[in-house]
Amino acid sequence: MEFWAAEVKGGEPFKVEPGEGMVLHLSQASIGEVKKEKGNETICLFVNVDGQRLVLGTLFSEKLPQQQFDLVFDRNFELSHNWKSGSVYFYGYRANNPFDEYPLHLLFGLS
Repeated sequence: MEFWAAEVKGGEPFKVEPGEGMVLHLSQASIGEVKKEKGNETICLFVNVDGQRLVLGTLFSEKLPQQQFDLVFDRNFELSHNWKSGSVYFYGYRANNPFDEYPLHLLFGLS
C-alpha cells in the first residue's frame, strides 16, 4: 500500500492510472488556499470513468473545505472541479487489487 495525492488545478482535468494489478482508494478532497474576497464559493467535484462524468461531492470554501470518500477504482479515471480560483487536492492510497489474487469466480463460487 502506498500514499497517493494529486493537485487538480481549475480547468485542467487530472488523469489517474491506478496501474496494472492495482486499485486506487480515493479518501479525501480539500480545497487549496482561499483568498478572502472569494470566501463563499461552491466547488463541484467530478470524476469521469468510462466516459461517464459523475459528481463526487460539493465543497464550500468557508463551511465545508474538505470532503471524505470511500471510493475504490480499478481502472483509469479523471478528476476535475469547477473552481476557477485555485486547486483542489485529492488524497488516498494505491494497493494491490485483491481480485487479482482471488478471481471473482472463486470468490462467488462461479464456474
